Formats: sequence, C-alpha cells, structure tokens
Amino acid sequence: MALEVKKIQSLSAQAIEDLKAIEKIGGLEHLAQLSAELKKAMADEEQLRAVSPMLPPYFAELRKNLGFLLGTAKSLQTHGVNRTKDIQGLLDQLSHIK
Repeated sequence: MALEVKKIQSLSAQAIEDLKAIEKIGGLEHLAQLSAELKKAMADEEQLRAVSPMLPPYFAELRKNLGFLLGTAKSLQTHGVNRTKDIQGLLDQLSHIK
C-alpha cells in the first residue's frame, strides 16, 4: 500500500474548506431569542393555559429542542475549529515528505 501524499494533501485542503464552512455556522441568534422569549412566556403558565392548555407543554418541548439544536451547532463549530487545526498539522507533517 503506497502512501499517496499528494492525494491526502489535496483532500486535506478540501476538508479544511469544508470545516471553515462549518465554523461559520451563524445566524442562529433568532433561535436563541425565540427560546428566551418562550421561557419568558412560560413564566405565566396560567395565562398560557387560558389561551390553550396545550401551550405550556408545547413551549417546553420547543425550548428543549431549540436548546439541543443551539448546543449542537456550538459543538459543531468547536469541532470544526479543532479538526481544522488537526488537519493543518497533518499537512505540515506531509510537507516534509517528497
């Protein structure tokens, strides 16, 4: 099995571009604001129940899912940054091989 340095370097450079796109995940501030607003609305559960008995559990479930989504996005950004560094290190090591 031959080490295909050029192919690994090429794919690594492309992977870094993919990871840069992941790092730029943004525009989720509206989701965070929605979650915060739902939390405020849930403070007066009686008022929500007066509108519809289904609203409090629906708001709670939606907040839970939004929190999970926001946490996952943040984790993905962190992984993007870290894997970019890892792949850059690989490229540095491969640059010494002719």
